[in-house]
Amino acid sequence: MSGKNGQLWGAALIAAMLLAAACGTARADDKKPADGWNFEVSPYLWVSGIKGDIGVLAQVPPAPVDISFSQLFNHIDWPAAVMLAGEARHGRFGIIGDVMYMGLKVEGETPGPEFGSGTLDVNVLIGTFDGAYRFVDLPAVKLDGIAGARLFYVNADLALSNGILPARSGGISETWADPLIGMRALVPLPSGFFMQGYGDVGGFGISGGDLTYELYGGFGYKFNDWLSANMGYRYLDIQHQNGGFVFDVTMQGPLIGATLRF
Repeated sequence: MSGKNGQLWGAALIAAMLLAAACGTARADDKKPADGWNFEVSPYLWVSGIKGDIGVLAQVPPAPVDISFSQLFNHIDWPAAVMLAGEARHGRFGIIGDVMYMGLKVEGETPGPEFGSGTLDVNVLIGTFDGAYRFVDLPAVKLDGIAGARLFYVNADLALSNGILPARSGGISETWADPLIGMRALVPLPSGFFMQGYGDVGGFGISGGDLTYELYGGFGYKFNDWLSANMGYRYLDIQHQNGGFVFDVTMQGPLIGATLRF
C-alpha cells in the first residue's frame, strides 16, 4: 500500500472508530430507563456501482467512469473499504452518522485519439452527519425529519498514455461539504420484520453549483432487542465542480447490514 493510500486508510479508519465509540459510550447499563439515551452501531456493505465523469487534469476532458455493482470487487483497491453508520437517540431527538471510505482503480482506453489508455485511481471518503426529530411516533409508522451536512474528500490520480498528444499524468485532492435536509421512515411489520426508507437532498447550488441527493429503501428483521439485520437498495448522486476538478457521479447498488443496539 502506498504512503498516500495508507494515510487515507488511516484517516477513514480513525473516523469510523470515533463514530463507533460515540455510539457505544453508554453501554455499561443494559437496563436503561425509557427516557435515557439509546445507541446503535451499524456496519454494512454497500456493493455500489459508480457511473459518471471525473475530471483531474486542466484542459483534459473529464474521464468517463462506468462500473456496475457486479464489477465493483474487481476495481476496489483492497483493503481500502470502510462502511459504518451509527445513531444516538434520546426521546424524539437523534444524532445520525454514516462514514464510508472506498478506493477504486479503473483502467481502459480513452474515448478519443488524443491519448491511448488511461488509469484512474480514486479514493473517496464520504461522511453524512444529521440531526433528527421524530415528528410521527406511532406503532404503525415512525417518521423522522433530518437536517445536517454531507462531507466529501476525493483524491484522484489520472495517467494517460501516448496518443496524438504526449502522455500526461497528474492528480488532485478536493474537500467540500454540502448542507442537506431529508426524511426517514420506519414501518414495523408482524413477526419482527420492518420496512425502511430514507431520502435527502443537499448542496442547493451553494458551492459551485453543488447538488447531492440520496435515496434508500429496504426491509429488515429484528432478532431481539439488541440485534437486527437489513438489506435494501441505495442510490447516491454527487455533482461537484471546482475549476479543473469535476466529480459528477452516481453511486447505486444493493446494501446489506446489521445493527447492534446498546
